[in-house]
Amino acid sequence: MKIPQAFWKIAAWTTTTEDSTALHAAGFVLDQSPQLEDIDLDTGHAPAPMYGNPPALGPYRTYQVSIVDIIDRTELNLTVLSKADVYELARISRTVGPLKMRVH
Repeated sequence: MKIPQAFWKIAAWTTTTEDSTALHAAGFVLDQSPQLEDIDLDTGHAPAPMYGNPPALGPYRTYQVSIVDIIDRTELNLTVLSKADVYELARISRTVGPLKMRVH
């Protein structure tokens, strides 16, 4: 049995104004490798939890990444979502800097 140390997800949503509907998307990589430290990855065995008690939630890290990064890792065709990527749009606006208004 294989256990992923990390996996990805994409959230997509729309916003609607009077004139149009816009698509937005955000990509995430979820890292569960700290939770796998007590599991023997060769056999898939972990210490059994006490009967009736759920296992304790360990460290679980989520990172927002560009959807292009997810495309590069998975080779899936997510072009439509990458064009609506809010992370990439924010990165571009940070690179370009704030818009300057000219006063006449």
